[in-house]
Parts: sequence; structure tokens; C-alpha cells
Amino acid sequence: MADTTYLKKRRQTWYFVMKIPSDVRHAFEGKSEVVKSLGTRDLTKAQSARWALVSEYKARIDVVRGHRELTPAEIEEMAGQEFDKALKEMQEYGQDQNTCDVLIGYEIDRIETRRLSDLEYALSFARIKAANGRRAALNGKPFERPLTFGRSGIDPLTLLPVTVAKKKAKGASFRDVATRYLEEIQRDSAARITAQTQGQYEAVFRLFDQWAGSPELDDIDRAKASKFLTLVSSLDPHWGRSSKTKERTFSEIMDLYGNHEVGLSNRTINRFSMALGLVWKWAKRVGEFNGENPWEGQQRREGERRKVGKLPFTSDELSLLLRDKPEVAPEKPSYETTLRWVCWIAAYSGMRLNEICNRTIAEIKQKDGVWCFDITNAKTEAGDRLVPIHSRLIELGFIDYLKRQKGDWLFPVLKPGGPDQKRSWYLSKTFTTYRRKLGVTHLNPDNKTDRVDFHSFRRSVIQVLERARLPQTEVAQVVGHEKAGITFGTYNPDGLEVGTLRDVIESIHYPALESNASGSNVAAE
Repeated sequence: MADTTYLKKRRQTWYFVMKIPSDVRHAFEGKSEVVKSLGTRDLTKAQSARWALVSEYKARIDVVRGHRELTPAEIEEMAGQEFDKALKEMQEYGQDQNTCDVLIGYEIDRIETRRLSDLEYALSFARIKAANGRRAALNGKPFERPLTFGRSGIDPLTLLPVTVAKKKAKGASFRDVATRYLEEIQRDSAARITAQTQGQYEAVFRLFDQWAGSPELDDIDRAKASKFLTLVSSLDPHWGRSSKTKERTFSEIMDLYGNHEVGLSNRTINRFSMALGLVWKWAKRVGEFNGENPWEGQQRREGERRKVGKLPFTSDELSLLLRDKPEVAPEKPSYETTLRWVCWIAAYSGMRLNEICNRTIAEIKQKDGVWCFDITNAKTEAGDRLVPIHSRLIELGFIDYLKRQKGDWLFPVLKPGGPDQKRSWYLSKTFTTYRRKLGVTHLNPDNKTDRVDFHSFRRSVIQVLERARLPQTEVAQVVGHEKAGITFGTYNPDGLEVGTLRDVIESIHYPALESNASGSNVAAE
């Protein structure tokens, strides 16, 4: 029967496995065992490679217990550095053969007359070998670099020099592969992810790399992956919002945001797992990783989203949010004056925030006598559409406001911001502050997240239209959703005529708001 002591096979690869005694686990990150890929499918090669690791870890355990100061491998590494340093100094100072003989005599005397530690012995021996090498070079002869320098240079199990058990060739580092993965998926402008999503991926990758100590892909197994997800699950859901987060270490982030009373949702943890798993998947596709993807099967159960989903605004909330009518000619245009128009447009069109903020003057036009927002380059193909302007907005003076604008933009005060440089970025924050100041919030008791946001205007519009018994395909064309089924979606790609779309828009009514219509700003069209 094959000897598999200290060995374990996972899939087709052999791993080195060694138990760590309980009294020294604190020095091994609390691990009860060490597991390292041997990078081979060949049992014979694995059997040979394991002994160097056995010696290394037993020596490390002895160091922790105080039985020795350094492991043989550490002594050999330091002696090797001393050998290189001595050669360099001899060259720099132009030392001749006589000087080398003096140095050799001095070091031999130290070894024979003093009680040197294992490290001192190895350093002296390294200097002797360096002097011998210098002498050979002065005589025009080659000199083979020593394999060992210390007293314990021969491994008692393999009968080979300690340094012959070379470190495994450096594998693909997670940081490097993750960087190249992001570069690859962003190469094609038609298929790339948004800058916001890229930023989220980079935050997860940075957090993991910090925690794992800049690992290679082969260093991460399923147990480590699971441990990371468990640790980050205690983070404050808003841990990444600080501009200083990128500069903080994993420990600093956990100190500041860890052990939160709610922590991350399973849905967020699954996004972490998915993002990290994509790196390993890509590495396997390009031939830089051959093992098991440690992130597969790590997904956690998510609750039914309908129970914790976002909500439309109530009638009373709409009355609060739209209590101030927009100004046709504000004396000093600002984010506050712009927000009034944006909120009213959203409430009477169902348009998305960025669809409103990104409109130009040229995209407000008449078709068949109907004033419309002409939306192009929307979030989806179905989002490109004509949205008739509700008569309520015209009564408030929107067309007059439009004609007073100079330049290209409908709302010129808005500045691009955020990862994707959206014109809605800063206005979104202005709206959140305004909404919360009015007390318009619906906190989820489970995770303390707010169930209303600017998109709740859009939900309110869809709710009103559904309660008005309008066909779903008609509502979809106004709000920019795909038409269900192939009958209308495939065989009538042009959709409804603008007059019909206007009828859909005019079905948006808010009795509580419209009862105060007498106080509105009437526009001259």
C-alpha cells in the first residue's frame, strides 16, 4: 500500500498536510493543521517533496517552543545572504589572495576555539566559502556555490542538503490575477462592467488580499474561503463608503466596522463570493490555476426579496416630498431648485433619476403636437423611448422653464460624479438628505436598510398605473421595461403611437396633490 503519510489528494493534486500541536497554534494563525499544495499529480514526486516541509514545520514548532532560535532553513537562508555579501565586499575592496588566506585563517580559528551557535557557525562557514570562491576567481577557475553552510545542513530524512528542498516555484498571485482579470473584462467597451461595479469588485479583492496576506491562488482552499466570508459577514453594511477605506488594512477595517449588530446580508456575502470566484474561474480558463475553485458552493441562503423589497411612496409621503412647487425662473439655480423639478418629473413620468438628469435641451421635443422627453442611451435597449410630458408638469411651467435655459443641458447646475461620472450622483445625495429631513423613511427591522429611495417615485407611478387597470405592455413602454412575450415585443418593435403613450402618462393622478392645483405656477407654453 502506498505511503501517504503527511499527504492528501484533492481532485487530482497532492497536498502536504500536517497537524499543528495545540500549544503552538497561536503562532500558526490558530490553525489546527497546515495544508499546502505540492503542485503535482505524481505520488512519487509528492512523497519526495513532503519531507522538506516536514522538516521545516517541525523546526518552526521547535522555535515556538523555545527549543531552538532558528530553523535550519532560516539559518541556511541567512548564511547564503552572508556568502553573497562577503563576495561583493571582496570585489568592491579588491581583496587579493593573501587577504583571503588571512580571512580564512581567522574564521577557522573561530570555529575551532569557540563555542559557536548554529547560526554563528553557518555565518563563519559562509565567509570561508566566499574567500575560497574569491581565490578561485583570482586564479581563473570556476567555483561551485555551496549547497549548505550550517552544522545541520543535511536533512536526516531525505539525506539531502536542506537547501536542495527548494521552495515551490512561485505561483500566480491573487492580486496579479485579479488585476489582469479586471483588465480583460474591461477591454471590450460593449461588454465591460460599470465603473461602480468595478469599484465594488476592487474593494472586495483588496479586502481579501489584505486578510490572506497577498496569497497565491493555490494557497486558498475551501476552508480559508469560508473563514473569510464568515469574518466579513460581521461588517457594517456601510463599511466601504468612507473615502479612507482604500488606505486601511483589513485589521483596521475590522476594528472600525466589525462586529456590527446587523452585519452584511447574505446577498452581499454572496456577491463577495461570486466576485472572488470569478478570479479563480478566469485563472483556470487561461491556464494559471488547475485546482478546485474554493468559492464554488459557498453561497448562503438569501431571504425572499419580496418581503424586504423597496416600496413606493405613500400618498402622504408624496405630498411631503412635492410640497414645494418648482420655480420656472429661479433667481439663483442650485441643486435644491433643480431637485424640485426632478422630483416632480419623476412623480409624473416614472423616469429613472439618471434619465432625468442626463437630458439635454435638444431631447425635449414635440412629436405629433405632443411634448416628449426623448430618452436615448438608457440603461437598457427598452429604456430608449419617448415619454410624453404630463399636463401637470406643463401647468407648473416646465416648457417655460425649458425655453429659459441656455447651453446644452436641461439642468446645467448638475456636475458629474461617482465611479461612472453620472450627472445624478450628487443630486441623489441631495435628495436622500432632503427625504430624511422630512422623515420619509421605512427602515427594515432586520437589516436597518431604508426601503424607500428616489426610485420609489418610479414605483409609485407603476402602482398608480396598475390600479388604473392599464395593460402591462402599455405601462412597460412608458417606463422603459421590456414588453412581455414575443407577440408585441417581436412583431411590433416600434410600439405604441405617441398619442397613446400620452394617454398612459395622463393616467397618473395623485388626488392629494391635485387638490392643491390652484396654487401651482402656470406656465405660458
